[in-house]
Amino acid sequence: MTAAGQPQSLYCLSCGEETPTYKVERAEQIELRCAYCGFTLEKGRITIGAVLDCIVLADDELLFRTLLSDILIEQKVGKEVIACESGPALLTECARRFRKQRPISLILLDILMKPMDGPVAALALRALEKGFDLPDPVPILFVSAVRADESIRRMTEQCAPALYLNKGKDAAPPRMVQRIKELLPHLLPSVGSG
Repeated sequence: MTAAGQPQSLYCLSCGEETPTYKVERAEQIELRCAYCGFTLEKGRITIGAVLDCIVLADDELLFRTLLSDILIEQKVGKEVIACESGPALLTECARRFRKQRPISLILLDILMKPMDGPVAALALRALEKGFDLPDPVPILFVSAVRADESIRRMTEQCAPALYLNKGKDAAPPRMVQRIKELLPHLLPSVGSG
């Protein structure tokens, strides 16, 4: 709370904007969290310290998908980026890689797509991983212009490990890639710098 009794407002990396906050006591420490998405807000930003082997992304907007793929490679976030136009295309690509025992480091998944939206594709991916007896689920970063709410929090919990990135005001692919780089250590602690 500020001196005037109003909730403190901070920049949320996940939402891409200033958001109201709430406090959570955890392990005898107080965390400030985004009131929209629940992401723990931290003062220092950590950026990715390693290049991911393979990123599979699904977004139904061709221009955005192409630009984001190119920038992820240029900025050395991923060595390989496989861009899919839909949830079914993502699942097909993942099944091919799993069958060939080729790892996937990260899934970037748009929430609003047809004919299969991101949450349904993510749940199908989790079933696919179990069918292939994979030891660990592939981390998912959901992406959308929809403001985070309780349903998005439930979705990320159901599909863990998963986080949410709101395109919001920072929807330009270069800025989104920077935000992705800053979010990845929260989703993949082994890639954090330091």
